[in-house]
Amino acid sequence: MVSFTNYKFSRIALLLTLFSLFIPSTIKADKKPFARSYTSYTLPARALELELWQTGILGKADGNYSRWKPRLEFEYGITDRLTGSMYLNFNEVKSSNNNFGSSPFSLSTTSFEFRYRLSNPEEWFVDPALYFEIGYGGDKVEYEPKILLTKRINQFITVINFNSEIENNISESENESAFEFTAGIAYELSTNFSFGLEFRNDRNYKNIYSKELNQASYLGPTISFQTEQFYFVINFLAQISGSPATHTNLDLIGHEKYEIRTILGVEL
Repeated sequence: MVSFTNYKFSRIALLLTLFSLFIPSTIKADKKPFARSYTSYTLPARALELELWQTGILGKADGNYSRWKPRLEFEYGITDRLTGSMYLNFNEVKSSNNNFGSSPFSLSTTSFEFRYRLSNPEEWFVDPALYFEIGYGGDKVEYEPKILLTKRINQFITVINFNSEIENNISESENESAFEFTAGIAYELSTNFSFGLEFRNDRNYKNIYSKELNQASYLGPTISFQTEQFYFVINFLAQISGSPATHTNLDLIGHEKYEIRTILGVEL
């Protein structure tokens, strides 16, 4: 169940979105057919977007567990090939009848992201881009480089992301790391609608990739609605396998059973 504070954040985010719809814009909103993977495409130079994310992570081996991770993001086209973003990441955990603790709604990290497109769309066999993100919150610093690959074939668009995540806890001199592989395929039913399928595999490691602790794979549908001013994406994932397995071949200690994500993007 989402707390009152989280609900209040959602109301403020909705008001910001509605206000932005009345701001004139000459540049169309960016297309986002996927919720788990980035495409290689970047914003046009001087384009500005507001994105509102909500990610829910649900279900452990025992008891009740839900984690909500809202994000407020501003994305700007520095050049036609380079896009920069600044976003605020929030976190809330509700847990009972298990060994996982609860956490009140709070700002967890502030992040800065850069995406650089290496070629023009469809210039090469695949469209590649590089991604780098750095986040800071309290005594924690996070680094996240990615390789983004996109291929468009008529009404179909496919995407693959290779993601590395390193987290440094400065006060405790500890490191954590993870590797994530995501892939997706979407079909454009019209200029406004697309329907797709996304896959995600997440692996957590001790220190910096010294020993794998756990891993899980997810699969689920994604629906995207697009207009000239805004887009809305919703994705649902269910864990299909994991290790070490705790229940019917699933890892429900290091990972969760279900994930849901929505993204609302508005051109400013």
